[in-house]
Amino acid sequence: MIDMNIGLNITKNLEKFNHFLSIIQEHTKDYKQCNFINVSDTDMLTKNISNLDVLLTYDMNSEIFKHASEKLKWIHFGVAGVEKNLFPDIIKSKTILTNCSGIHAGPVSEFILACILYHCKRFNQCNEFKKTQEWKQWNIAKTMIQLKGKTLGIIGYGQIGKATAKLAKQFGMRVIATRRLQKNITSNRVTDSLLPLNNIALLYKESDFIAVTCPLTPMTNKMISFNQFSLMKETAYIINIARGGVIDDDALIDALDNNKIFGGALDVFTDEPLQKNHPYFNYENLFLSPHISGNFPEYQTDMIKQFIDNLICFLNGKALKNRICKKRLY
Repeated sequence: MIDMNIGLNITKNLEKFNHFLSIIQEHTKDYKQCNFINVSDTDMLTKNISNLDVLLTYDMNSEIFKHASEKLKWIHFGVAGVEKNLFPDIIKSKTILTNCSGIHAGPVSEFILACILYHCKRFNQCNEFKKTQEWKQWNIAKTMIQLKGKTLGIIGYGQIGKATAKLAKQFGMRVIATRRLQKNITSNRVTDSLLPLNNIALLYKESDFIAVTCPLTPMTNKMISFNQFSLMKETAYIINIARGGVIDDDALIDALDNNKIFGGALDVFTDEPLQKNHPYFNYENLFLSPHISGNFPEYQTDMIKQFIDNLICFLNGKALKNRICKKRLY
């Protein structure tokens, strides 16, 4: 039996590393060929990558990858968004790439609905009441929005998009979604309309809320720009939990300045951390959060479990889940 070297670049905390290693070893105890190597230190990863068959990591760069050999059959990324890892050499290589798509679906979909509820139930104005102690019951009440019957447009109908659609349906919302590989207009249990990209204008025109849940690729970079905002309702509310680059910053600022939309919520930004003097901080109708929608305390544990499932598939010669297409770049 030939040994298989599996590099784990997961944490520099040795106690945590040993904890996760014990979980992995417990689930793979029947696979005696597995040799797990701690490469959480950059120097150790650079030194060992040429002899690895498998690597679990959060990111990769061209400088380290150039030391890899054809022996490296598979890299699993412990994140969903991998656009920064898809440099030319790794795309040209025969190394299989997978990510942890789906691990965030529950928390992120909850966050999206929370942003919608924050807006509709006027929680910002309730906070203002607590500060000023001014009783403006009917001023606030008459602007409240009921979700029942409102339309949610979802750009990117992957696992997060699907989870969001399910939650929206619980509130009686109409759901329109679009995805890159959709060929015809269809529907299913949780979407009233599932649109091809060439029909995305319908989503912009009809949606009361727009959730951006697609990956950042050359195709989606600044896909929501001036023309797209011009199609939206003046009452529309946009939520971006995907990547900041999907929305053209100048176009969003123009839309807010000229009341082309009501407002929105941003959890991601083109450049992070968001600069302290960024114009986004000036808009009361723009909810901002520091890229937290997909974070939760159990994240690493869930990520390790997902890796174990895929590792067992790999060891048994079965197809890997969440494989990244090197042509579509997600």
